[in-house]
Amino acid sequence: MESFADYLSILPDYVIRSVFALVCGGLIGLERERRGKPAGLRTNILICLGSAIYMIVGDLIAYGSEMASDPARIAAQVVTGIGFIGAGTIIQSRGTITGLTSAAVTWTVAAVGITIGAGHTLLAVFFTLLILFVLSILARFERRLLGKCDFAKCTIQMEDKGGLAWAKVNEILREYDVPAEHYEIAKKGKKIVLNLKYCERHASHNRFLFDLWSSPGVKDVQSDLPLTRS
Repeated sequence: MESFADYLSILPDYVIRSVFALVCGGLIGLERERRGKPAGLRTNILICLGSAIYMIVGDLIAYGSEMASDPARIAAQVVTGIGFIGAGTIIQSRGTITGLTSAAVTWTVAAVGITIGAGHTLLAVFFTLLILFVLSILARFERRLLGKCDFAKCTIQMEDKGGLAWAKVNEILREYDVPAEHYEIAKKGKKIVLNLKYCERHASHNRFLFDLWSSPGVKDVQSDLPLTRS
């Protein structure tokens, strides 16, 4: 770098990039936090900001120096490192896998950070809006896009020792994004009664059932034939 004055002249641009990374990561993280996902607000902010910082450092190394700096190699290393974080958000339990969406979001947020770090802030904002569209807007129309559902009713009775069953049931319903209007959960003494309806037609809509039926304290499960179609 030629002089301190030169450094001060380029500093505002990098500050703006960092702020954009914080905002874009925060918007996506806020949507994840509201859904109770493991990679929430602060996690997505740090992923996006960290990715941007790595790209900024690559620019700073190359600026005013004869030393070679390849941004593509830096981006590749960021993607590799993010893979470990994404793997940590995937949970395998009793033959089912959850957290794939959270891992994909983590990976994509890193791409947004890299884009900002490379100086393409407006494009990164567009990418952020696309991600939010997929996570929130598109999710509302997913069931319609996949066709009408065949619904069945199910009643699960559980013994709740120390509140473990209650916590587990709510964790499963939140992790699989089961709509609140599709279930009723109530405590009756030391027991929990969960009434819910689920789609029998689409396997992706009823994967949560296996986790519920395998939860600790399950005493009785009653399932009906398909009742309605919507």
